[in-house]
Amino acid sequence: MHNAITVGMDGSAESVNAVAWAAREARRRGLPLQLVRVDDGPSPPTSLPECDARAGSERNTLKGAIRALSYGNPGMDIMSSILTGPAAPALVNAARNSAALVVGSQGRTALEGFLIGSVALAVTAKALCPVVLIPAPRPQTYSPRRAGRAAAEPVVVGVDLDHSCDEVLTQAFAMAALREAPLIIIHTWFTPLLTDTSSGLPEPETTKQGQLAAIAGPWLSKYPDTPVTERLVHGTAGHALHTAGGHARLLVVGRRNTPSQRLGSTLHSVIRHVTTCPVVVVPHD
Repeated sequence: MHNAITVGMDGSAESVNAVAWAAREARRRGLPLQLVRVDDGPSPPTSLPECDARAGSERNTLKGAIRALSYGNPGMDIMSSILTGPAAPALVNAARNSAALVVGSQGRTALEGFLIGSVALAVTAKALCPVVLIPAPRPQTYSPRRAGRAAAEPVVVGVDLDHSCDEVLTQAFAMAALREAPLIIIHTWFTPLLTDTSSGLPEPETTKQGQLAAIAGPWLSKYPDTPVTERLVHGTAGHALHTAGGHARLLVVGRRNTPSQRLGSTLHSVIRHVTTCPVVVVPHD
């Protein structure tokens, strides 16, 4: 569906969480919601009632989800489809014109987020739209203090100053503004072992800070109500973003479009280890 929030579901706890997140995001943006279930194909009837009952239950998953979402989101345009074939290509194709594709990040046998589902990895590498990876739900108890912390949790975005990051910042600022959340822009780098101070040129850190301020500048006037912090972090990008993601509402990162459609080591590390908040992966040139 054009300009919709598309979400893949398979009945797992991860996908149920993904559907709930996608519905909230569609409501925030005023967009339609498209639910997609991918099956290997219709299951032939058997002589085992328990198997036939399970197959029927799975076929009714979409209908039940639509009823629940329609009840909780009156007026929302909710569409659904059941596709056959390999899951990743089917989801990528279904979301080719979508505003975002939302999927659960973990496989059915994942433990604490360290086993990422193959479908999540494949759609992240190949989707033309931003992909939102939703971690498994964690049991929580409500307290006013925890609720207050959640309201103040920032959106965090990682940027690479050596490449254009307009698409990534577009997503990050828009998502922060929709949530009335502060935005933290992170760039990681390593300090040179030897710094030439005799040339009269600025220190490398000063140069990096200037570059970071320059790319953030145009967005500050466009989103004047969004508090923005620009942060230089020494070390590896994967570790810095993993650490920041532990205290974030959303973590936004970029994926460069390459012919190989492979995830780089930094991105792979981020989506493997960040399990406390959704990870938004934005494809860009």
